[in-house]
Amino acid sequence: MLKNKYKNLQVDSPDGVSRMWHTPYEQDNVREFYYDLDLNMESYLPLRLSYVHEEHCFEKYYRKREHSEVFSIELVLEGSMLFSQEDRDYRVMPGEVFLIHLDRQNEFTTGPEKHCHRLACILSGKSLNNLLHATGLFECDVIRLQSDSAVESLMRQCHDEFKHRRPKFRSRASFLAYHILLELARCRSNQGYPEEIERAIEIMEHHLSHRLSLKTLADLLGSSRSSLTRLFDRQFNISPINYFIYLKMEAAKSMLANTTLQIQEISRRTGYDNQLYFSSEFKKRIGCSPREYRKKLMKQPG
Repeated sequence: MLKNKYKNLQVDSPDGVSRMWHTPYEQDNVREFYYDLDLNMESYLPLRLSYVHEEHCFEKYYRKREHSEVFSIELVLEGSMLFSQEDRDYRVMPGEVFLIHLDRQNEFTTGPEKHCHRLACILSGKSLNNLLHATGLFECDVIRLQSDSAVESLMRQCHDEFKHRRPKFRSRASFLAYHILLELARCRSNQGYPEEIERAIEIMEHHLSHRLSLKTLADLLGSSRSSLTRLFDRQFNISPINYFIYLKMEAAKSMLANTTLQIQEISRRTGYDNQLYFSSEFKKRIGCSPREYRKKLMKQPG
């Protein structure tokens, strides 16, 4: 995790789960910021743009979230940003995007240049989680854009829509947000993972309702446990089994959000015979119980 040497403030989110820390200094950033929180649009637009901003961050800039309440796309234009999410650390350079994911812990601060210029778009909506899973973006922290990428242009168009608020700007912004996700997915797929990791993830995704030991996974791949562990540690800073549990928890979150399945059935579908153990594992990793997670989603407007 990043070590913040500056005094910071804690802000509790209204949902009682998310928490955020930030530096109280007035001169740590300069931001042009626009937002749209019309809750009537939640049911009309399954994917919507909530916030856009362009920001210059300076030496004392620091943000930290526990159980993040937002999904944000952050494009670095100049300088760099030191970014940590779920104990995985990165230095994000110009032309790279870091993704702040819902319900995860993250921190970011300016890099050694003591300045970072970036664009950001915060998305929400009932279709967001499904889109992130369908595109594979839910498992990404940082994406290097391709030379022909349209991400910056699309993000600037979002900024322009929110700044000028011409008729039907929300619908156009939703369309742009969808295309940003598709473009990020294209860049991610072109980066690719080592073949053995791709095969390992595919096996995991087809065995979410089962138990899968490291030995079994290695045998299915024709690999060794130590080799597979090194690969996952190098790529994700996480063990293969912890990555498998992470996929199970993401699947559980999706079922809690998008189905009326009983928690016992969700537990079974993610490979847990004991519902109490499943609930304990979910709370340890997500920050609240499955029941509390679903209750929180039900309270959200739209």
